[in-house]
Amino acid sequence: MNTISLIENYESGESLPQAFYTDKEIFEMDMKHIWQRYWLFAGVTADIPKKGDYFTYKVHHDSIIIIRDDQGGVTAHYNTCRHRGSLICTKEQGNAPKLMCPYHQWVYNKDGSLLKARHMPDDFDKSEFDLHPVHVRIVEGLIFISLADSPPDFEPVQAGFGPFLKPFKIPSAKVAAKKRYVLRTNWKLITENFRECYHCGAAHPEYCRAVVGANMKESADEELLQKQVEWSAKGLATKGIDFVDDSFHFAVRYPLRSHVESYSLDGKAVSVPMGDHQDYDAGVLGLVCYPNFWIDAVSDYVWTMRITPVSASKCYVDLSWLVDENAVEGKDYDVERLIEFWKVTGEQDWELCENNYSGIESSRYQPGPYAPSELDVVKFVDWYMGRLKEGIGG
Repeated sequence: MNTISLIENYESGESLPQAFYTDKEIFEMDMKHIWQRYWLFAGVTADIPKKGDYFTYKVHHDSIIIIRDDQGGVTAHYNTCRHRGSLICTKEQGNAPKLMCPYHQWVYNKDGSLLKARHMPDDFDKSEFDLHPVHVRIVEGLIFISLADSPPDFEPVQAGFGPFLKPFKIPSAKVAAKKRYVLRTNWKLITENFRECYHCGAAHPEYCRAVVGANMKESADEELLQKQVEWSAKGLATKGIDFVDDSFHFAVRYPLRSHVESYSLDGKAVSVPMGDHQDYDAGVLGLVCYPNFWIDAVSDYVWTMRITPVSASKCYVDLSWLVDENAVEGKDYDVERLIEFWKVTGEQDWELCENNYSGIESSRYQPGPYAPSELDVVKFVDWYMGRLKEGIGG
């Protein structure tokens, strides 16, 4: 069956046929119709606190420069010189008063405008050779970019995420730790894994000890209703955002167990409360923005996850841990203790996702039915297939 037929004949409620995880042609369609079309989480403004601070983010064939400009804002440009196409920033992060191509030393301002092009003729018009811009949106310190000429409306994400994120004061937060994993799996399997807790009881004992209902043996409804009243009294956002139609963002706040203060292996706080938080009773804030962004935040730290596909069988997963701007390492927090919960839980997930991919490669793999508890996986897969259908229809 050819690719178009596979897309048109997919039946909702079943896992995807093998080709959607392993086929190079479908991977290229994913890149074209989703990754080059939608909004991608790039990083946080705390990564680039000073003017000229930058980091690069590579998505498929496109390297993007995200830089703090002279006005203190954030701009993004394609990392390709307008002369002969060389990379301009060859490091993943740094500081650059000006952006200078290392090949023939064309020089660009932080806003992407061409400043100098040595040895070019007198009638050379520099204004025609600025760096190609990339769309940027900032939500309370989170940086999103889009490679599309006309990206989807970002306002619902901005309006929906803002009230949840504001108390954490992420724009002034401290990036306390980062970690990258290179996984042999397809990006969609990571997304599917993080949209269900069918696997949590057996795979994540640490997570289940922290979160009410994660083991699927108990209901969190009563606890949630009580906590929503308490959270609302503190001014915390509690009304969740679900995926509807072709939307691509999600938000939820859910309770930790009564004796648990934070995401830690012993349940105790790992740092001082972040931003406007005054205690360790804000529950867990979970945000998702397809195709590559996850956040889990508790009162004392924020954990972000950025997924980046490299091929059908390879992904980078970049994790960051943020703490309050005034938190002092060695006094208010210890890095190893800060990261240990998600290091343990994440590595459990990475193993599951890699095992899943290896099994899908089998000549005997066949799509199977999703369980009722995997409804959110169904919603993601339906969203994904809808985007491919839009793409090939367009």
